[in-house]
Parts: sequence; structure tokens; C-alpha cells
Amino acid sequence: MVQTCKKCVMTSERLGLKFDVDGVCNSCRFFEYAKNINWNKRFHELEVLCDLFRKNDGSYDILIPVSGGKDSHAQLFVFKEELKMHPLCVMIDNGSWTKTGRMNFNNLSKHFGVDIINFTPDRKKMKEETRKAFLEELWPSKYWDSILYEKPLEIAQKFGIGLVAWGENTALTVGEGSEKETPDALKLARPEFRRKYLDLNVIFLSYYIDWSRYKNLKIARENGFKTLQDTGEWEREGMEGFEFEQVDTIGYLVNQYCKFIQFGFGTQTELCSDAIRHGKMTREYAMKQVRKYDWKLDPYMLTDFCEGLDITREEFWKTIDKFANKKLLYKDEDGYWKLKKYYIK
Repeated sequence: MVQTCKKCVMTSERLGLKFDVDGVCNSCRFFEYAKNINWNKRFHELEVLCDLFRKNDGSYDILIPVSGGKDSHAQLFVFKEELKMHPLCVMIDNGSWTKTGRMNFNNLSKHFGVDIINFTPDRKKMKEETRKAFLEELWPSKYWDSILYEKPLEIAQKFGIGLVAWGENTALTVGEGSEKETPDALKLARPEFRRKYLDLNVIFLSYYIDWSRYKNLKIARENGFKTLQDTGEWEREGMEGFEFEQVDTIGYLVNQYCKFIQFGFGTQTELCSDAIRHGKMTREYAMKQVRKYDWKLDPYMLTDFCEGLDITREEFWKTIDKFANKKLLYKDEDGYWKLKKYYIK
């Protein structure tokens, strides 16, 4: 039986999500716990850590993976403006950019005055691996994710940078099975590769500051970040209410749609759950949002995805039908997979 959190709208179909005796998920409980953390003390710990790696000659003393999104802007604000570090930034090219995303990416360097390495993975191999992962596992981001979490560590070693900072620990804030709060982000790399990077201090910034997508958005806007709504570039279906999220890419969010097909939750479920915790919407309103939008796949995303992998729409939908979780979903009269109503309650 599928269980839905009594506070948010996340379900037990999420890998590793746990519920207490009151039917509340571990992510909601962690959010409550975080309210009592002494964040001033945590930030002081971060200052002490940065002092251990700080270089006074202006050379790189921290590596920060970035995309150009709101969180990247907030991270650079913290490390460059508040902590006076000298970051080298690394962007792992996903091969599918919006104009707004490019503008935001360029703004990072222009506004904060940082060097950025734009690493472009082998296009041929990435296409082959992504296509294979989609057709065989319905996990299109599998190959790119491995590069995303490991290539910055390799680059940090080559440049002699001992400190690497990621943003949010989603295992705690979203709920992916982790029960122990830790600043250690080396676990993002695949287990077989972690031993190579034991000389690095790889951290989650969210351990040291009161992480919030809404606080990050405010900081990002104050420092030049634009949403797709700001620029008028693209009104995405299925992202209603969250125009500030994942604005840099086109086809990548098909990965979120694939989650919906397999597990019955997608972008709206994740973002609405977070919005509930931050007091941005009620649970009742969130349930309506999930039912109304979580099943949608923007046609522009679909076109970009299919063209990028050189597959037809027929191949795409045949694969979707193959993996569709019929315990959770039904196909409506128009041929769309939607969530059975009684699974979100």
C-alpha cells in the first residue's frame, strides 16, 4: 500500500523515504529539526574550515560546481562575497541550454568575478549512454549524473584545490534514505571512485547554512539571476508555480517525468512538498497541483530530448508504456498516464 506523508505530498514510493508512527516523512521531520539548529555556530564552523584552505595570493582555494541557476548564485554569494574565498567554478555541460540559462551562467562570472571551466563531456558517448539508460532503465540522466558528481573532484585534484563545495544534501531535504546529518558530500560520487578523492574535503553547504530554495532565489535575483518568466522565453508545462527552477536546460527534465512514470511522483510532488514545509502553500492546494500538473510533459522538452537521442516520439512513448507503473497510474482517454487519485490523500 502506498503511503503519503501527513504533512507534505511525498509518497512511500520514493526510494528510502521513511515514515514515523504519526505518518510524517523523514524530510518533514528533518525540516522541523533544522529550525533548532544554531546556524550562527554552523556558519562559524564553515569560516574555520575555509580558513584552513584559504590562499592569500589570490589563487584558487575552493572549487564550486555550478549550473548558473539560483542555487549557484547563492553559493557564490556565500563563498565569494561573505567568506572572501577565491573559487574556481566548474560547469558540466548538459548539452541542452535555454537562452536564459546561458545568460545566467555568464552572469556568474560577470557579477561575481570568477573563473569557470565549462566541461563538455564526449557528446557521442553521452548520447549513446543516455539513450541506452533511457531505453533499458528509464533513467536518462544516469550517465550525466555520474560525470556531474565526479569530474569536479578530478579537476580539483589537478588544480591542487583541497576544498569542494556542493549545495544541498537532498538525502535529508528531499528524502532519499540518509538518516544521518553530515557535511561530507563525497558520498555523491559512486562508491568505486570515492577512494581516489579521499585527499579532498568535499562538503554540503546546506550543512552550514539554513538552506532554502526561496532564500536562494532572493539572493540570486539580487545578484542578477533571471527566471524563464522574467525573460519570457518559455512557459513550461508541468512546472507551473516553479518558473525559477531548472531554468538552464531544456530536455533534462524529462528525467523527472520518468520518475513520475516509474514511481508516481515528479517535479510537482517534490517542489510542492518543499513549498509546504516553507509555508508557501497548503497541503490541500499542493494535492491539487500534483494531480493537475505532475503528469505533464512539456512538448518542447520532449522534442529536445528525442532529437538529442535520435529517437522517434513513437520509440519514446513505447518505452514510457513499457515502464509505466500500473499500480499507481492509469492511462486516460487521451493516452496520458496519470496518477490514480487514491494514491495522494
